[in-house]
Amino acid sequence: MAAACCVLVDSGAYIDDTNDSTNESTAQTFTSRGNQIVVSLWPAHPPIPSRLSVHGLLLHPGEDFFQEPKILCAADGFFVLRTAIGRGPPPFNITQKMSDYFVYQPASSTWGGPSLRLLAHPHPHLFTDNVVGVLPRGGGGHFTIAVLSQASYYKFVLYLFKSEDWCWTSKKVLVDSPRIPFPMPLPPDDVHGHFQHLTNSVITIGSRGLVGWVDLWHGILLYDVLRDDNDKIRLVPLPVRPGSHGGKALECCPKPYRSVAVVGDCLKFVELEAFGDRLPGKDPETGGPKLRIDDWALTTYSTNCNITGNPPEDWKIDFTVNASAVRIDTTMRSGLVRCGMLLRNNDEAAAERNLQNLWTYQPVVSLNDDEGAVVYLISRVKFRHPKAWLLALDMANNQVQAMAMIETERSTALSLNYFPCRISSPAT
Repeated sequence: MAAACCVLVDSGAYIDDTNDSTNESTAQTFTSRGNQIVVSLWPAHPPIPSRLSVHGLLLHPGEDFFQEPKILCAADGFFVLRTAIGRGPPPFNITQKMSDYFVYQPASSTWGGPSLRLLAHPHPHLFTDNVVGVLPRGGGGHFTIAVLSQASYYKFVLYLFKSEDWCWTSKKVLVDSPRIPFPMPLPPDDVHGHFQHLTNSVITIGSRGLVGWVDLWHGILLYDVLRDDNDKIRLVPLPVRPGSHGGKALECCPKPYRSVAVVGDCLKFVELEAFGDRLPGKDPETGGPKLRIDDWALTTYSTNCNITGNPPEDWKIDFTVNASAVRIDTTMRSGLVRCGMLLRNNDEAAAERNLQNLWTYQPVVSLNDDEGAVVYLISRVKFRHPKAWLLALDMANNQVQAMAMIETERSTALSLNYFPCRISSPAT
């Protein structure tokens, strides 16, 4: 492994049934039940997604993976992975009591190559997958895993796992930020009128020792994990435009439409908004709702990482692009036409479907571009359609930069999930 690069990782790891599928990133260890597991990273150049594969060796009779292993978080070559192996039919709910958690490094000079280490038990009580963050510390292979659980409105419990101690600790923390009014009117009984932070993702600002829990409607809760005496969390609100998403912004899950990333010394926030209408009945091909997409727009914002709980107006708009104005070169357009993405089914009056008519979602900012101008998106002909493409959209130049077909066998709805991550690239 050599210099660091940015890849786009599928958050769902694959169960690999073969014994000889290994590469230079392969590492292995034992679960808490004594099963041997093998993990490998299969990097690819974006927009082709990279993936993790997990293979279970020496499983005891009657044991298997309850579900596909999942990457909970990643930062600068550290991956936190959850697996659940057990006997009999899978339980209705997989909790941390049935799961093992591992720290995986595809390249580790400290450990003489790739490493896979089982985290110590017991785990924090009842934490969900999307509240886990990892912060690498220095060049000695040390890290801190941070989990934030809300106890009441502005009170939280923070669980920390430090690699030096190899155990969990917990402490109570409070939000230390002015209670900024929400930027759109809310019903008095709406839970969002109180401070209910629903974490959608976790980011890390390694240069400042910060972990951030992102509620994509409300804002980012930032905590400095390098300060042992710290019991305060800072709130950085995110932009919310009144009237966006048809005036129903808070009634839908934000993950298909918004994301936050750390690029250089800036926080980058991207929002996608689609324009169209829901038509009567169900789509006969997919069985899902019948939707008409007329256009969609992307907007990226940025603010400096040296933040102290700035109000939403401190976010600066970098780019706004409408799909109807995006350029696609001849080669890419031909490819999209051949695979059916730009063809209108049963409509001979119109030969092509344009980019703005595609069901498009999950915008993700690339970490390879200091300006944050490249955004990755998933596009389908229609909601739940089995074919999907990952597009790289260069917003500064208003054109599609690259595209790649992606696998959708594991999901035909909105649950496909990719995130940008820096890893060490293979030596050449």
